Amino acid sequence: MTTDQLISDAMSLPLDERVSLAQALWESIDAELVDADERSAITEALKRSEDLSSGNVRGETHEEVMEAMRQALECD
Repeated sequence: MTTDQLISDAMSLPLDERVSLAQALWESIDAELVDADERSAITEALKRSEDLSSGNVRGETHEEVMEAMRQALECD
């Protein structure tokens, strides 16, 4: 089967099956593009986002972060 035949067959699928196929293909591509360090960073970012959304942790404002940096660097 050629790529053109495969595309033609895929395009004749119902919408929900085309979406599933597209997602599966993208996930297989994405898995090869993202290295282990990036995957770890993405996992950590998702965890932190969930922690913030759930209220398990409180975020800091920009002003709070900058003040903490000033204090750490002993700047006024």
